[in-house]
Amino acid sequence: MRAISNSVSFLWGATLLLVCAAAFLVIALISLGIFERVPHVEDEAAYLFQAQVFAQGRLSVSTPPYPESYWSPFVVDFQGQRFGKYPPGYPLLLSLGVRLGRPWIVNALLAALSLWFLAQLGRVIYSPTTGLIAAALGLTCPVFLAESGTLLSHTASFFLTVVFLWAFANLIEVPGGQHNRQAVVAGLALGFLLITRPYDALGVGLPFGLYALAHILHGNRRLLRHGVMVVGIALIFGLMLLVYWRLLTGQFVNAYRLVWQYDRPGFGPEIGVNGYTLQTGFFLTRLNLRALSRGWLGWPGYLNIVLLWAPFLLRPRDRWNYLLLAGFVSVVTVHITYWYYGGHDAGFPRYYYAALPMLLLLTARGIELVAGSLRSLASRVWPPAKMRAFQISAGCVTLALYGAVVALVVYNVVAFLPDNLRAFQGKYGITAAPLRAVREAGITGALVFVTPYETWRDFAIFFAANSPTLDSDVVYAIYRDKTQAQAVKALYAGRQCYVQRRDRLTPCSF
Repeated sequence: MRAISNSVSFLWGATLLLVCAAAFLVIALISLGIFERVPHVEDEAAYLFQAQVFAQGRLSVSTPPYPESYWSPFVVDFQGQRFGKYPPGYPLLLSLGVRLGRPWIVNALLAALSLWFLAQLGRVIYSPTTGLIAAALGLTCPVFLAESGTLLSHTASFFLTVVFLWAFANLIEVPGGQHNRQAVVAGLALGFLLITRPYDALGVGLPFGLYALAHILHGNRRLLRHGVMVVGIALIFGLMLLVYWRLLTGQFVNAYRLVWQYDRPGFGPEIGVNGYTLQTGFFLTRLNLRALSRGWLGWPGYLNIVLLWAPFLLRPRDRWNYLLLAGFVSVVTVHITYWYYGGHDAGFPRYYYAALPMLLLLTARGIELVAGSLRSLASRVWPPAKMRAFQISAGCVTLALYGAVVALVVYNVVAFLPDNLRAFQGKYGITAAPLRAVREAGITGALVFVTPYETWRDFAIFFAANSPTLDSDVVYAIYRDKTQAQAVKALYAGRQCYVQRRDRLTPCSF
């Protein structure tokens, strides 16, 4: 029996490793073929800039002369210093990829590790089968693949959420386990999530914290000790975030407000572009939930959420069903208080991304339970006394269910996923082509002015190519007018000067 158990365990682990490796490979190809491994939105540009700053061992760089010549929306110039407005957690991770010269590899690795921890989490709270199905669903989930191919922070949020849940599950589900170590891991994951995406940390941590508190109030001393460890470590990260803002700005201020003064949570006429109300929050939430229910797995219509509810019908007393649902509801509720409508990526509301692990696990659990129920139904038709008939019928209904799920996955891969991925290609008109034109020209030691310039999008690709200290081999600047261009050119007197006009490179004529 032990040999059989070991063989099953080995097969499970090998299959999971294959899923994780496939995720890394697919995401690497998406980041290259769809996103060209360059920023396409303001957030990515700011994250990459701050990661480059961290990679140089700095917190910020000095604001350059004529800063409007090297501008990106969410990179702040404040009191003579330039830095990204976002919390430091994700840029710190991204800086590891910057040091390797491959920023894209960070999200690809985090995505692969996320699926590994997701399967381990499913194994602890439900069963090995649920864990493996959840990882396989993640591998084909459109938004998981799309976000992981970008330079956005959502993949890090997914990873940290899953690690926190895995450690928390081990704390309450595994008797006699290494609980001190798990408490430290949970605290580190939640704390790092706090300095990566604070809203996600609040949404994820709140229901599980309340659950732990309820057990502590009922006299669970061990959980009290470990809960204090988790909260204490997370609070240290919170203090680090305040210190970080203090070092950058000289005050304990959210750097978001240095870009837009109205950019903060809450409700009222002074929040958001035109004010923000709870009614508006509910309206945007309905839009997000409608999009999620009809597209998050890439399956047709409401089939995306049918299996999600099976655990509540077939195992209504399983506490993890409700814990995971509470995690999802908490993430959604917390984001109601934020005025900005995050939009959808590949059928999934981007701001709810931290709740994606909960949905994957519940859906995977639903698939396993429905398969079990169908086998049970087959046993009533063919009692176990007629073993061969029973085995055949049970095997057929199980294969039929999994075959249906595979058919839905194929539909996603063939009909839904390609169009949704192509929608990201050249997003906002941003491509790597202009940079390729410079590189193919063999230009080195140069200053290149970019024109025409109408919006941040026209300079986004060049901003990302600049070193934060503007000392890279080729420095790019926005051509605003002749006077400004001559002033910038004087700062780089020893360099050749060119003008980039829609992929066409010519020597400066001023």
